Amino acid sequence: MYDLIIKNANIYNGTGNAPMFGHVFVKNGKIVSVEKDMLGYFSCDAENAVDAQGMDLTPGFIDSHSHADESIFADPKRDYVLKMGVTTEVAGQCGHTSSPFPENVDRKFFAMASGNFGGKPYECFSDMAADVEKLSLGPNQIWFTGHGALRTYAMDGFENRKASPEEIGKMQELLRREMEGGALGFTSGLAYVPGIYSDAEELSQIALAMKPFGGIYSSHTRSESAGLFDAVKECIDVAGKAGVRANISHFKACYPEFWDRMDRALQMVDEARAEGLDITMDAYPYIAVSTTTLSAMPSQFLTGGAEAFAESLKDPNVAEAVRREIYEVDSPTWDNALKHAGPDKFLIVRAEDTPWIQGKTYTEVAEEMHLDPYDAVIWALRENHGKITDVRFIMTEENVEKVLKHPVCTVGSDGIYVGGRDTSAHPRAFGTFPRYLGHYIREREILSREEGIRRITGLPAERYGLKTKGFVKPGYDADLVLFDYDTILDGADFKDQTKPNKGISKVIVGGNVVVNDNVPTGIAAGKFLRRT
Repeated sequence: MYDLIIKNANIYNGTGNAPMFGHVFVKNGKIVSVEKDMLGYFSCDAENAVDAQGMDLTPGFIDSHSHADESIFADPKRDYVLKMGVTTEVAGQCGHTSSPFPENVDRKFFAMASGNFGGKPYECFSDMAADVEKLSLGPNQIWFTGHGALRTYAMDGFENRKASPEEIGKMQELLRREMEGGALGFTSGLAYVPGIYSDAEELSQIALAMKPFGGIYSSHTRSESAGLFDAVKECIDVAGKAGVRANISHFKACYPEFWDRMDRALQMVDEARAEGLDITMDAYPYIAVSTTTLSAMPSQFLTGGAEAFAESLKDPNVAEAVRREIYEVDSPTWDNALKHAGPDKFLIVRAEDTPWIQGKTYTEVAEEMHLDPYDAVIWALRENHGKITDVRFIMTEENVEKVLKHPVCTVGSDGIYVGGRDTSAHPRAFGTFPRYLGHYIREREILSREEGIRRITGLPAERYGLKTKGFVKPGYDADLVLFDYDTILDGADFKDQTKPNKGISKVIVGGNVVVNDNVPTGIAAGKFLRRT
């Protein structure tokens, strides 16, 4: 007897090939058979039989850029992720992870270097993975380790300087241990503290430690605007010098004056690949980014952590020095979002100590408080101890399409949301994959349906070594999505992220139906996966 039969489905197997009308048979969490017609299977019994009635059946979607690790202990089932068809998340991004940290790490450094909500620091990847494996997981998880954690551990905090040879050696030692524990590789957040204080030499030396493991270096690059070309070159140089694979996270060009740099930035990737380097990218299907307001502050003021910086802003001289750095110096070595986007483009989505400003821009807050917009930003950071999340509308639709069309681009949500805690968030946490398939593939036709599906199934499975996922083939895990291609579309928007997505009928993890007509079934079938 089979556990599950899905019959009469239009099956896209994840390879980019044309679909096949047929039937899928599942037992013990694995795909046993994929048949064009039922033949002798007409009389087969199954615990659960689903008539797809011609809907599309694909491998479960793989989120190539997730921040699941930051909130996994607060919300392990992640129903909102399952509801957009995601069955596996690739997390540990942007240099932020909960390992490795010494047991006695200062909490202010841990909070900024990990981005963690409600979690604790771990000495090593294996210890962290062991605790995650005890959770009732919704989607499967596979994680990187973060450069921010490596640097904080080796340098005992945040230091605005080059790492010494001894400190780099310590980071290499830590990374080897992380890789032995099953990490995919390491990620960097070079626009954030402490990654912003590092250089390409440090990163390439660290990367050498994971080369024997086949690890991947994935980077939130140093700049996505004025310094875009240098930032892309830095990632290429790190990969080339260390001889490792590399990925550029959420590839983009921000702010109107820099939008025209996208073509050249993509060309740089193509040239590096033509020279034999394995450089890839991921992107999300929105024109707005989301990050912390703290990241719009000059890094030299942040060495003491978020709360210390917020406290320092009570000194008018410090607030004025920060203002000068933003509006007068405007160094191209960091993304000066406050100047280039403007406070009217910052939509505040999390400010726990002043919740009344959530859903407003800094310009609107300034108007209500009769303040200059810059002073409103400084006030908000002070009142919220430096901890504010915002959404910024700083990209162009044309460039988003160019990146998503690139042959080595996969799709990642980059979403951060904690159910029961957050009242607002970027809609990418809820609608990335229905939006990608519905708006960009069906409506905009940027790629064929077959290729569009491959970019979120087979391609990321191959990239991240998920040897039993990403394809509808016998022997592969029964992680599947059944949906109506003609109607699939995101519902979440910037005013209401709780609007349900359209078109997804069933989401299946390990042969278990975990979402049925947009309603989670309560089954937690996800597993923590270690690099093999």
